[in-house]
Amino acid sequence: MQSFQDNPALKRSLLQKTQAFQASDGWTTRPVYWDGKGGSLVGGLLGSEDLDQWTREFALPKWTALLLDMVAVMPPSAEEAKAAQISLLEALPVGVDLDQYGNLVLSRFLKETEKDLSFLPTNHPLRASLAGVMALHEAEMSGKSLKPSEWREARSEAITATDQAAPDSPEAKFGAVIEAAAWDPRTSRSVVADTFRSWINARRDATVQQKVGEQGLSTFEETKHLLDRIHEEERKKRKDPKEFIHVFGILEERYPKEYRDMRDFHRIQHEEAVRQRQAGFHIIISTLESAEVKFRCIC
Repeated sequence: MQSFQDNPALKRSLLQKTQAFQASDGWTTRPVYWDGKGGSLVGGLLGSEDLDQWTREFALPKWTALLLDMVAVMPPSAEEAKAAQISLLEALPVGVDLDQYGNLVLSRFLKETEKDLSFLPTNHPLRASLAGVMALHEAEMSGKSLKPSEWREARSEAITATDQAAPDSPEAKFGAVIEAAAWDPRTSRSVVADTFRSWINARRDATVQQKVGEQGLSTFEETKHLLDRIHEEERKKRKDPKEFIHVFGILEERYPKEYRDMRDFHRIQHEEAVRQRQAGFHIIISTLESAEVKFRCIC
């Protein structure tokens, strides 16, 4: 299957339709959605939620549709979301086998995850499962046709390794990335979008955890526990059980250090979400723009 039917004019037309739909009142960020009047970009371009139609009309794999809508869900503003969709469409090459690009993008995320897990011993189950999933993507890029059972086995190993990690630890978060990527992009329409999202969340949470420790801030769990305690204490004092309790105001007044910590925590979390989204998006765009000619379809 040659992307955009090997027709540059089809890609230009799709970009024009994208900009027109984004400018309309019908554009939303809900992925692969269409209600007959408005919806996501993919829904608007198709006038439906049928991704078989996406493949027939534009000769693009289904994973590109999910990713195109997903990149609009995460940016901090609508304008940035629209710009991300345009950038992604512009980066998709004409006349190539984009199925293998799915493997390539996933491999790039997994290589970054390999760096993030370098603090673990080389024989750690997570690193072993990561190597196994990377090997499957490399095999497909070399032209091999893998059995569904091979992907199921890789996912099972990743899930087992992740379950051994402490809940909410960096190991568990990056294990979720490996699990998300352990699918064949030829059969899973969501694998690239899910891996993109999981990688952003894992990098964000790991960095936030590190900075919280370095700066001596209260953790999210500690702040939540304190807020719950404040709420329970205030509820017992008041006659009307339905009376609104402004726990954040009480936190600011009685626990100023913890209140500042909470604000710093949320600021750092937001900054890291933006930074990691940008980093993940750069991986996708740079991979699509610089992939080797060997992926060009010769069918």
